Amino acid sequence: MSKLDPEMGKRGWRKYSQNDEDGILHYLFSVLPPSPQGPFFVEFGIGPKWQSTVEESGLEGNCRLLRETGWRGLFLDSNSYPQEYAVQQEHIDALNINSILRKYWVPENVDVISIDVDGQDFWIWSNLVSRPAVTVIEYNASLEASESKVIPFDVSFRWDGTKWYGASLRALDNLGKTKGYTLVYANGVNAFFVRGDLVENKKDFVFERLYRFRDSHAPDTSRRPWVLIPEVPAEVI
Repeated sequence: MSKLDPEMGKRGWRKYSQNDEDGILHYLFSVLPPSPQGPFFVEFGIGPKWQSTVEESGLEGNCRLLRETGWRGLFLDSNSYPQEYAVQQEHIDALNINSILRKYWVPENVDVISIDVDGQDFWIWSNLVSRPAVTVIEYNASLEASESKVIPFDVSFRWDGTKWYGASLRALDNLGKTKGYTLVYANGVNAFFVRGDLVENKKDFVFERLYRFRDSHAPDTSRRPWVLIPEVPAEVI
């Protein structure tokens, strides 16, 4: 088990990531034990910067720097990119995620899985069999800290740019607890969960101190429904 820094925000910086994810992952894997087979990542939902193209800005992703520093891994996205980026074109959803990982021979004890599909992230993680050391997952930061909710399961969902997408940080934290994970950091876009058996100082990570709010999308004028996720006590981790 490893003792992690509860003030992880000061560890963050970016080279290819959207925010400070490059630095957070660099820090985590300077502390966490390496996998026996060597470090391996999976990232789905990689792409160019928001409102840009791959020709203009290249690919922005949480794991691109890991690959450049010698990690093996797998990039997946529903869009097609130039061969030089080594991105496999697949549409990922909660029903096919496990078969797709088997298709590409992803090792069982993968180090990082990064999930960013603009909407159904909660349901994909819920159905994911693999238990990586670290899960990085996008959350809906426009939802309040007390709200534990997610949009309904729908494999055909496509985000329309409004606040009706994804899951609140509270909902993901509750899901993480049922899967044996500790929330260790959130930056207003992505949340970082570390497998509980790897974290020595779980009690140092308090949800209310980790929560970050960001209101950057248009209201959902249709007032579409949410699914409420029940609270899970911390003792289950």
